[in-house]
Amino acid sequence: MSGIAQLKSNKLPSLRVIANKAHDDAEREVLIQAIQNLSMELQQTLVLEQLLDIFCEQVINIVPCNSVHYIHQKNQFEWETGNKQKHSCHYQLNLENVNLGEITCTRDYPFSAYDLQIVEWLVAILIYPVRNAMLYKEALSASLQDSLTGIGNRMAYDTTITREIARARRHNSELSLLVIDIDLFKQINDRFGHATGDKVLRTVANEIQQALRTSDVLFRYGGEEFVVILPNTHQDRAHEIAERLRLAVAALKLDNEQEDFSVTISIGNSALRNKDNSIALFKRADEALYIAKSNGRNKVETAA
Repeated sequence: MSGIAQLKSNKLPSLRVIANKAHDDAEREVLIQAIQNLSMELQQTLVLEQLLDIFCEQVINIVPCNSVHYIHQKNQFEWETGNKQKHSCHYQLNLENVNLGEITCTRDYPFSAYDLQIVEWLVAILIYPVRNAMLYKEALSASLQDSLTGIGNRMAYDTTITREIARARRHNSELSLLVIDIDLFKQINDRFGHATGDKVLRTVANEIQQALRTSDVLFRYGGEEFVVILPNTHQDRAHEIAERLRLAVAALKLDNEQEDFSVTISIGNSALRNKDNSIALFKRADEALYIAKSNGRNKVETAA
C-alpha cells in the first residue's frame, strides 16, 4: 500500500507548495489549472455517481491511475472503474467526524511522495461535494419511501413503472403488475384501533417483501393498497407469485395484545400489452382486483 491517510483537508499543504515541486513552470501551471477545473466541475452536480465519474476522469489525467474505487459501507454504496493493480493509495474521507466513505486509486507502478500529495489534494476537493451528494441522496431516498412501512411510496412507483415499461419495450421482455388490497381493513381499524391497523400494514408489507424475488419491487400505493412490479415475468407466472403472496399473508398470526386475529389479501394481476402505458396496465390489474373482491375476497384474479 503506497499511501494510507485519514484525510482532513485542513492539514494539507497549500496547492502552491505542492505545485512548486513540479518539474517546470509549464507543469506547475497545468497542475494548478487542472485542480481548479476539478473543483469547479464537482460543483455542477449532486449525483454521487456523476461526481465520481468527474473525479476519476480528472485524477487519471493529473496522476496516472489504472483504477479508482469508492465505497461507503453504511450506505451500501460502491462504485469502481478501471482494472485494479498492485500499487495503491487509500484514503478514508471524514468531515466533522462524519464518515464519508473510502477511496482507493491503483496503478501498476508505485506512487511517489509527490504523486500522493497531489492525490490527497484531489481527494480533499472531493470531500464537500461527496457530503452534499450524500445528503441529497438521503433526502431523495426519504421522499420516495413510505414512512410507515419502509417500502417505496406512490412517487417511487410512478418513477419505477415508467422506467420498467421502457425497459420491457427496449428488450422485448415480459412485465406484469400486481395490485394488492388488504381485505376488510376498515373493520380492523374500527375494531382494534389505528395503532393495530398500522402494525398490520407493516407486517403485511414485510411478509410480501420476504416472499418476493429479488428482482420484484413492492410499493405502498396508498391506504391499505400495495403494488408489485414483476420484471421479466409472464402473466401466468405472475399469477403463481400472487398466489404465493396470498397464502403467506393468510398464514400470518397477528395480535393486538388482547386477542389473536388474521388478515387476508385480494390481488389483481395484469401483463403489459403492446400499446399499454402505466395507466392502462394498472387499470386492468385494478379491475381484476375488484373482481377478486366481488368473488369473496382472499383471491387472485388475472386480467383477461
